[in-house]
Amino acid sequence: MKQTSAANLALLLVVAGWLLAYYGVMSQLGDPSPSVPHAQIEAARHQSLAVLLIGVASILTALWLSGYSFSAAKVRASACAALILLPSVAVVWSTL
Repeated sequence: MKQTSAANLALLLVVAGWLLAYYGVMSQLGDPSPSVPHAQIEAARHQSLAVLLIGVASILTALWLSGYSFSAAKVRASACAALILLPSVAVVWSTL
C-alpha cells in the first residue's frame, strides 16, 4: 500500500473508530426496562462491547497507519495522530 493511501485510510479509520467507540459506550448507559428479557439485555451488551472493540481496533490501526505514512504524508499523518491524541486526553482528563 502506498504511504499516501495509508494516510488517507488512517484519517477515515480514526473518524469511524471514534464514532464506533462512542456508540459502544453510549449504548450501555441507562437502565433497561424491567419488561425486557435478560437474554435480550445480554445480547445488546455483547453487541455494544463488539462495536466498542472494533472502534478501538480502528483507532489503533489508524495510529499505526499514520506512523507508517509519516515520511510521505506528514500533514495527514500528524492530523490523524492529533485526532487520536486529543480526544484520548480529553477522555482521560474527564475521568480524573
